Amino acid sequence: MLSLLLLLPLSQAAPTLEPGMVLDVGVALTMEERQVVHNARILIGSDGHILKVGRQLDIELPEGWEHLSYPNSFAWPGGIDLHSHTHTGGWEDINDMVHPDNPELRTLDTIVPDNKLHQMGRAGGVTLVNAIPGSGTNISGAGTLVKLKVTDKVSDVVFRYPGSVKVAQGYNPERNGDLGGTRMGMWWMLRWYLDRAKEVANADTLAENPDVASIAGIFQHRYPFLVHTAGARDTFGTVRMFQIEAGVPVIVSHGSFNGFMAGEAIAELNTPLNIGPRNFDYTVSRNSQFRGLVEAFETAGNTDISVQTDAGVIPQEEFIYQATLAERLGCSTWLALESINVNPARQILVEDQVGRLLPGLQADIVVSTGQPLDPRASVLLVLIEGEVAYDQSMGQLY
Repeated sequence: MLSLLLLLPLSQAAPTLEPGMVLDVGVALTMEERQVVHNARILIGSDGHILKVGRQLDIELPEGWEHLSYPNSFAWPGGIDLHSHTHTGGWEDINDMVHPDNPELRTLDTIVPDNKLHQMGRAGGVTLVNAIPGSGTNISGAGTLVKLKVTDKVSDVVFRYPGSVKVAQGYNPERNGDLGGTRMGMWWMLRWYLDRAKEVANADTLAENPDVASIAGIFQHRYPFLVHTAGARDTFGTVRMFQIEAGVPVIVSHGSFNGFMAGEAIAELNTPLNIGPRNFDYTVSRNSQFRGLVEAFETAGNTDISVQTDAGVIPQEEFIYQATLAERLGCSTWLALESINVNPARQILVEDQVGRLLPGLQADIVVSTGQPLDPRASVLLVLIEGEVAYDQSMGQLY
């Protein structure tokens, strides 16, 4: 009897796992240090997290678990688009053209879950978007990280709020006849807001100062700025103002119109770059050239690069194709692959939750007929947190 009592606590300490899902594929791109697993098996727990990733020969098939098999396919982490405007499903967004700076505005209240644009995005391999306001003013408000789940509940799709705070420098916010619309006036106001938000962050009085609370959260390193910027002058001006002077997390978004000419200086600071939707630069001069932007920044020494659609400028479902085009225009294959999941996850500060096929991370997984950069490949299956969000066999959308 005594021996049985001694053994009882040991048997209670190792409960049986609730049945989950087993996904078998031909090749898994884990995106963890460029690791590739052939004849791969992925175990997904009932809580929607990845339990194991390895070869089918090395991982036993658990009895009673749902088993999905795609032997001639590729599996890879879901696409993460950091610059998207598809969250309403149309044009019913906030009006960010109220004042030159509107940091108190937010996209959270305008999200329409599982709208048609998100359905198409899923079919193209996108599982997470940063839903941001427009670029008509210097600070247009806080964005929201949104999972493209099959649900009608906003609370179920909000992955993090704020996702980032949107700033626009260069071109879009510039106006004539108003100090707030000139480059000097805009940059002065941005610095004023940065100084005020830093004071609020240091005092930790965000609740008492809702007008700058979203920016103050950036000074507490909870999420980054995402800055619409273009041209070499403004692209590096963004880096100087936010990263060098203010010392806050920032993502340079767009970087087009010869922004790559500041690439070497940006590379020295390892600033995150979010390139697109324009994927190339054409300059008519004595040395006219047609050049891929991701390649140009990579050649200058930058490696922390993601791509984007600015959807609906480029349709949400063509997000992965932005990386395909970047590779076609000269960037390295692995950088193009990293630009759609692991890099944007790290840039938006969620790399501990998504962006790779690793135990402990959420099971946001895409299964396709070929490797992601192959424009002939189509998406067969999309899992978001272990739940089927798109199945081509139920009707192909893209």
